[in-house]
Amino acid sequence: MKRGRKTNEANSSSSEETSEKESKRHKVVDEKAVVVQSPDWANLLQDIILQVFQYLPLLDRAHASQVCRSWNQVFHMPDLWRCFEFELNQPATSYLRATHPELIKQIIKRHANHLQYVSFKVDSSKESAEAACDILSQLVNCSLKTLGLISTARPSFMDLPKSHFISALTVVFVNSKSLSSLKIDDTPVDDPSLKVLVANNSDTLKLLKMSSCPHVSPAGKL
Repeated sequence: MKRGRKTNEANSSSSEETSEKESKRHKVVDEKAVVVQSPDWANLLQDIILQVFQYLPLLDRAHASQVCRSWNQVFHMPDLWRCFEFELNQPATSYLRATHPELIKQIIKRHANHLQYVSFKVDSSKESAEAACDILSQLVNCSLKTLGLISTARPSFMDLPKSHFISALTVVFVNSKSLSSLKIDDTPVDDPSLKVLVANNSDTLKLLKMSSCPHVSPAGKL
């Protein structure tokens, strides 16, 4: 009986030790899980943050830049603004109201020299095309190399007064001495106006694609 009792006591002690070890192991696992669930976003590499920011619309970028000082520094890195796409595929008044025109002005003022590849995607609404022209008119100090004006639905640039469209486009042509590529899905620009615009960039312009303009072939050559 004594031997059986000792055996039971030994088994009980061994079971308690095993249970205690198991409890400690789970505690360690739980502590690791807590660490995984609470990352320090401020310590992310700036290259990684930069890649994420490149996929965000302007307003989302601005919100993300308020997370911490490191993210704000990435928001103002020149590399982030070399290539940018304005998506005006919703009512432009809603887009500009949500994005705040002042934010657009600040970005253009601060990063005009960095903007090199810019495109505007507009829907079928006239107000989207007008908003694109309004933003274009602000690119006074830019040094664009590539500009794209893309209609995702029925061409809306054709609904604009020719003078308004040419005025906005002239800002880019006159100020961007390095402009090498321009693509506009549909344009109210006529041949005489086009020749004047192209004359300012004849040394650098390599590709010009403008639908609905008789002087430009479908292949995009003058």
